[in-house]
Amino acid sequence: MSNLADRLKFFRKKASLTQQEVAAALGIERSTYAYYEASKTKPKLETLKMLARLYNTNIDMLIENDTLSDREDILSSPDRYEKWYVEDRLNQLSDFEKAVLLRVRLMSADEKKKLIDYIDNNMNKD
Repeated sequence: MSNLADRLKFFRKKASLTQQEVAAALGIERSTYAYYEASKTKPKLETLKMLARLYNTNIDMLIENDTLSDREDILSSPDRYEKWYVEDRLNQLSDFEKAVLLRVRLMSADEKKKLIDYIDNNMNKD
């Protein structure tokens, strides 16, 4: 499994996401994302960056030529994921919660700070 299409499918399935969920998070049509996984088209660099953030990895892991089976220990390591992430917990989230988390992963650090500030300032309002 050495091509980008296989890697995109691998990471999507590892995160228990559908093509529709990934496409919605990226703001593209499902068919556009499906073309990436079918090797019909290749995502632009900006889309690759978003996919890497979405899957909590880096672009190198998406495009390197070595096989994913050689990296299975790295990919399944708890250190690879954010501290809050446990693979099974993502599966237990509602569709709404998944959509929110996917969008948060795509935010810049500044956008995340603004979101936290907004939540903090509005949580205790009556």
